[in-house]
Amino acid sequence: MFETVIRHTGQLSVAELRELRDMLEETFGPRYDQVAWEHCLGGTHFLLRYQGQLVSHVSLVRRLFEQDGRPIEGVYGESMATVPALQGKGLGSILAAMATADVLLHYELGAFAASKYHFYERLGWRKWAGKTFVVTDSGRRPAAPDRGAVMALLPPGTVIDPERDLTTDWRPGATFAGAPK
Repeated sequence: MFETVIRHTGQLSVAELRELRDMLEETFGPRYDQVAWEHCLGGTHFLLRYQGQLVSHVSLVRRLFEQDGRPIEGVYGESMATVPALQGKGLGSILAAMATADVLLHYELGAFAASKYHFYERLGWRKWAGKTFVVTDSGRRPAAPDRGAVMALLPPGTVIDPERDLTTDWRPGATFAGAPK
């Protein structure tokens, strides 16, 4: 009945990518644009199918992070979604738990912007307490405050300090404080 699949973007067929894009557009509506789509590509996709149909998704995409001049190997969560008809049934929690385990096993940091903090806090994610920045062509800029809090997952024994500044690479199409809309 249910099937979970974990694949890198390059392992997804054209038909699977089309199905994924359609599901994300159905779930997010008009705000899911080309930029959002491009941001979810190039990483590991956690997919959940029900009776053969794609019903839930999250991707973890490698990002360049830095704290106090130290590079950090991390991933950024993108396009976490469950189709509206099946929301609230725990399907997103299944994929969020799988992605959480992947971060804890393979990376120094997991991060993403969120507004439903409690959903992720129960899995060990927490709001980043320090300031967040992006590196743009014109220098280091504060990250966009309108995206909600940055949620972070730090494996046990990390030297990363969630009270200090965190910087990441800017991606085309992403916003930052002061960016034109």
